[in-house]
Amino acid sequence: NSDGHKGAPGACYPGASEFGAYSGLTCFLADGLSRGDIFGAMRRRHHYGTTGCRLHLEVTAHLGVGGGVYEVDPRVAPGDPVPSETAIMGDIVRLEGDSLALSVRIEAQSPIERVDILNGAKTVQTLCPYTPDPQGRLRIIWQGAEYRGRGRTTHWKGSLRFDQARITRMEKINAWNLDRPFAVTDPQTVEFDAVTTGNFGGCDIWLDGQGGSVSVETGLVSGAFPLTDITDQETVLDAGGLDRKLRLYRLPETMTATSLSETLTIPLTPGRDNPIWVRVTTEDGFVAWSSPIYVTC
Repeated sequence: NSDGHKGAPGACYPGASEFGAYSGLTCFLADGLSRGDIFGAMRRRHHYGTTGCRLHLEVTAHLGVGGGVYEVDPRVAPGDPVPSETAIMGDIVRLEGDSLALSVRIEAQSPIERVDILNGAKTVQTLCPYTPDPQGRLRIIWQGAEYRGRGRTTHWKGSLRFDQARITRMEKINAWNLDRPFAVTDPQTVEFDAVTTGNFGGCDIWLDGQGGSVSVETGLVSGAFPLTDITDQETVLDAGGLDRKLRLYRLPETMTATSLSETLTIPLTPGRDNPIWVRVTTEDGFVAWSSPIYVTC
């Protein structure tokens, strides 16, 4: 689990404090629970992390004939890879060709909102296992931090107001600090006081109509948007800092897909390492990240 102060690994709430995130978890892909097995998994990067959910994630690379897996980073200890047609997260592999066949399997605790496949810092493919609904619920997310290190907390204090539509239901996302007000204060207004420290929070809002606009006011960014302009493609207000922004987009009224199994073709950049990894976001606000598969080609 990640850094916590409550003595409850995997279940540490920030409570009434400046901490803004729930404690995370690490899943080790190991043959046993001995000290040697766990440290072996760490040295091979055979693990993935979550922000606290117990999500099952498998990522497999299909290397084909001529592929191989290095037991040690070849830049540290030059040598030949062990021939293999498959690899798992954390492996350093050799591959012939300019693309990678990647299989992803997920069993989640909540409906899957999106799965991003990344090469380093660049998102190369995104999977959304639902049909977009242009009049679905409205999701508002605030995220990011001031900078890296201590004192990075970002304060999101403000309101959402609808000039015509009325709120029929509101559900919070990652509202861990229960001492901070966050509520529907009248049929057309949500007021919130939240913090993020690199994570994200927000809410889903169901409306009785799609007329008029929504205005967002915070101490960092503000704006007004016609409801008909907000779709499944994100409307983003950049707030500077470290990936600090506010996002508005649509999700279906109901989401049901808690499982996903796909095999994708991922383009590679020749002449350098290609760290291919997966980020999973679930409807209830949790995130999981795989260790990369490092492809040399």
